[in-house]
Amino acid sequence: MGMMPLLWCCDGSGERKTTSNGTDTVATTSAAPTPTSERIATMTEEVRMLMEQFGENPDPKLLQQAMSINDSIERLDTTQQGRFNTALTRAQLLAMSGNMLEAMEIQERLLSNNPDDFVRLQFYAGKYRMEGKLDSMNIYAERALSRCDKVIADSADNAVAVDQALMNKINIYQILDNRSKAKEANDQLARRHKDDPDYQLTDEEFNEEYNAARASLNQSAEAYRKNEKEMLRKSEKEVHRKGEKEKRKHSAPAQ
Repeated sequence: MGMMPLLWCCDGSGERKTTSNGTDTVATTSAAPTPTSERIATMTEEVRMLMEQFGENPDPKLLQQAMSINDSIERLDTTQQGRFNTALTRAQLLAMSGNMLEAMEIQERLLSNNPDDFVRLQFYAGKYRMEGKLDSMNIYAERALSRCDKVIADSADNAVAVDQALMNKINIYQILDNRSKAKEANDQLARRHKDDPDYQLTDEEFNEEYNAARASLNQSAEAYRKNEKEMLRKSEKEVHRKGEKEKRKHSAPAQ
């Protein structure tokens, strides 16, 4: 059972499906396959495999190839869900390549139609952590945790919803760097699955997973701040270039 949230996003309709580690994936609808849809499915699987390969062997060429295929999918699938899927994939690929600022900007646009969605609260908690705006981070994190607690209280008969809320709490506490609270939520989850060894983490295993997740978050934050500095330097250079151009223009002798 993993606990590592790398990106936070939701689907265009506000409905979310989740993986076993609590990160969000895009909800899709089934339809009769067509040659085009089958081609899109094959290409999407190619992108997924390239991303997995990059995790094992961080070769930038793998991400470039995945981005190229994703661009081709975007040209083929012009549905609203298709545009969402390719935009989300682009954000994931950009994040994996270290372009966190652009990746977060894409996700922020995707979230704009879901102002009250839990994952938006989680997204902004993470975003403000990256920006070092800890007061704002805490506000959004507390809202997200309250949402989780409400789901747990209102979903006594929905085991999947309760499990997901607990995993989401673990992710939020990782953002807040609250190891004890993350462990508390993890222990609640383990008690709900006493017969499943995947949930029965030793203290050492929990700490390993927690530290790995924190390292990932710190790496993302570092990349985000680096991107911001690069953008600022480019902006300052452009202002300087325009200023020098204006100086030359006004100092040039009249013909």
